[in-house]
Amino acid sequence: MKRKNMAKFINWKRNWRNGNLQLFVDGIQKGALTFEMWRSNAYTLFEDKNYAFENKGFWKCTTTVTDRNTNEVVAIISYDNWKSKALISLKSGEQYEWKATSSWRSAWTVSNNNGIQIDYQASGSSGAISSAGDNDLLIVAGLFIKQIYNKKAAVMVACIIPVITTTITRHHG
Repeated sequence: MKRKNMAKFINWKRNWRNGNLQLFVDGIQKGALTFEMWRSNAYTLFEDKNYAFENKGFWKCTTTVTDRNTNEVVAIISYDNWKSKALISLKSGEQYEWKATSSWRSAWTVSNNNGIQIDYQASGSSGAISSAGDNDLLIVAGLFIKQIYNKKAAVMVACIIPVITTTITRHHG
């Protein structure tokens, strides 16, 4: 029997080759967050939950989260790229905010006005999650959103470097 409102501590590790995440509870792998190649869609299996995250758009994107066991949409995620925030809207009507809590996005939270909060810490290719509640969807959504912002940052760098290189070459060539 599972008790509600028990603290949950999860460790995660990112595979540097494909960006996929493995989730561990008490040192035992209990789940994974797997991204599609060349896309930002992902599938997650954690504990007994199985979700699909499907992105629409890039700069002004939303993500539809579907329970793969029932094919029911359980959440919509919308992003505020300028503020590094996201809003997770559950099917029940509850809303949770994802936001970075450190300047390098090495720490972030998912929280609401009712005192629910999930804390995330990252260091290199691994990290830890602490949750006072037992909402597996919110736990994996917080990791998914972080990966989306990482991908957007990588694309921005890939777009800016050629512009800077071209500008420098023109002025010094």
